[in-house]
Amino acid sequence: MVRSMRLLFIVLTAVVVAQGALGQCYSLPAPDEGEERVFAQSACAGVSNNPPNPTVFTIDGPRTITKIGTYHWNDATGETPGTIGLKDERGNTYGPWQAVGDFGQGGVPNAFWIVYLSPALDLPAGTYTIIDSNPSTWSYTYESDDCGIGSIIGLAEGRTGSGSAPCAADGVDYSPRSATDPYEAGPELEPGRYNIWYGKRTGLQIGTPDKWSVVGPEQLSDGGFYVFDVVSASLSEATPQMINPMLSNPTIGEAVVWFKLSSEDAYVVCFEGPLDGGLNLAGAWKMSGHQEGFNDWKADLILKKDGTLEWTETDGANVGARRQGTWQFDSTKVTLAWTAPAGGQTYWVSQSVTENSISSGSYTVENAPGGTWSAKRVVEGF
Repeated sequence: MVRSMRLLFIVLTAVVVAQGALGQCYSLPAPDEGEERVFAQSACAGVSNNPPNPTVFTIDGPRTITKIGTYHWNDATGETPGTIGLKDERGNTYGPWQAVGDFGQGGVPNAFWIVYLSPALDLPAGTYTIIDSNPSTWSYTYESDDCGIGSIIGLAEGRTGSGSAPCAADGVDYSPRSATDPYEAGPELEPGRYNIWYGKRTGLQIGTPDKWSVVGPEQLSDGGFYVFDVVSASLSEATPQMINPMLSNPTIGEAVVWFKLSSEDAYVVCFEGPLDGGLNLAGAWKMSGHQEGFNDWKADLILKKDGTLEWTETDGANVGARRQGTWQFDSTKVTLAWTAPAGGQTYWVSQSVTENSISSGSYTVENAPGGTWSAKRVVEGF
């Protein structure tokens, strides 16, 4: 009888329960005042480890994310918190961020992994995948469609982290234009990555939209010419002659943006950036590093302007090994990410970054030891 009761207890504690209403079992974190669940699965059944399907969610408009969580019941043992990140449909990565642990059902320590985002993360509309650093202990159930159980918490819809765009003071008010002549010149910008903030204005206060929304980060290349459509909120690469045969191409050292405006409403637009602090890290690099407990290694690294990368080991235990992944630079930290066939999710981070060198870097590998790394630039401009 005692053994039967113990088995019953274990089964029940494997259930993900943060019940707010009958039949709803949501994983932590829970929303606080002014917040709401942006994404969550109601999963009341017993759980297993190592989900076979990715955990994907879609937001139809910009959202401000405040917390992210995943569930690691792990046969009632929990798991030391690792990192949680996000990846968008273009391969851009957000994070990863170090999670903290919270107790699960039955007092299981570190069953919940939670990231508290400060400052909050502004995400544009799109489809995102939750990246957990230890999928082998990540819980799932048939109720979560065999996807890792996760929770995304954000500010209630209609609210933003600051109530305004970071670049609002530089916002430009654009009046409606004729449907047959919708284009108007925009800014000449330093090449780099930018968030484009925009909003329709129906009120009388010039320069103040009804609500700020954001697209980005977007890469504006050296000598590039772009058109931002305020109605569809889309940025496309173009040629000046598409707008006017008399226009000349941008000069080296600048990126030019024009606007396709609405024929009915005024819009306010501003550019936040360059987000990379003016550094252009795209190009070819020579890397070197050490894997803990193993060997030194060297590799060729190509950082492309579209945020993707190619890595090839040139010296070490796996000469010829090639990886493809993504990279981003937020003006202080460069992050590389890819999935290795045997090693799993791999993250590379450095906060010592200049135009031609990256130093004091560290990396983690899901199923193998991590290590340290550095890089020297070879060629710019990929």
